[in-house]
This record gives sequence, C-alpha cells and structure tokens, in this order.
Amino acid sequence: MTEQTEPVYRKTDISPEARAYRSVPGNPRPLCRDFQPKPEPSAFWCVTCGWNEPMHADERTRTAIANELARLAASA
Repeated sequence: MTEQTEPVYRKTDISPEARAYRSVPGNPRPLCRDFQPKPEPSAFWCVTCGWNEPMHADERTRTAIANELARLAASA
C-alpha cells in the first residue's frame, strides 16, 4: 500500500496549487461555473461557492481546487 504524502509549499508561493492547498480547508466547496456576486460590500465573492470572481475564469485554479478537495477527501 502506498502512502500519499502531503504537498509542501513555501509561504511565498502564489501558484494556483499552493493557494488551493492553503484555502480549501477553510472553504471546502467546489468552485462553481457561474459567478454570482454577493451583495455589497462582499461583491468580490460568489454567493454560490464562496470563491472569488477571478478564480472562476481560471481553469488552472479550478483544477487545483478540485484536486485539493479530492486529496482532502482521500486523506479523511
């Protein structure tokens, strides 16, 4: 049986994978496809999934969040 190792990222790493690793435990919801802004002053965040607007347009970020959700589910 192979044991999965947890990824290691520097605090200064701003790659989508590192950001997903740091953020997904605080927001364990998948990134939706249709951004719906919250009411002001929180319009930068999606009411449906809780992720911010720029993340919705980036496929690499979407994949990183999905991979991190899967990694967390597998380790639970």
